[in-house]
Amino acid sequence: MDRRKLLKGAGAAAMMPLVMGDAMQAGAQVTEETVYELRIYHLNEGKQALIEERFRSKETKIFERCGMHGVGFWTPTDEPLAGRTLIYMLRHKSREAATANWEKFKNDPEWIALKAESEKNGAFVTKMESTFMKLLDFSPKV
Repeated sequence: MDRRKLLKGAGAAAMMPLVMGDAMQAGAQVTEETVYELRIYHLNEGKQALIEERFRSKETKIFERCGMHGVGFWTPTDEPLAGRTLIYMLRHKSREAATANWEKFKNDPEWIALKAESEKNGAFVTKMESTFMKLLDFSPKV
């Protein structure tokens, strides 16, 4: 066998537990009570890059600390939403946990300071939409 093929195959095999570990871990945390929250933020002009940086640098870490698991974060590529919309999904242990998680988040001293500092020149969000969802039995566990 060609040494390069062997090394490539070994490298891919070594990565498999890392890649599959995230999916397996997500599935292990999903129960009948688990809910997903789809959030859509419609942004003020010029705030897209600022809110993305806030999420990237600190906000998602506060989510985790408050019991919310980030499933994914997106921005639309087509008009009229491109450049002024942030879409993301969170996983909560239950609907009741989601309420408690958001209460903990909004009272978190680090979040309060971060929001005040990052929005000192104006609010990022003009309108927020939130929808809670249950995973269907034929869906992959995320």
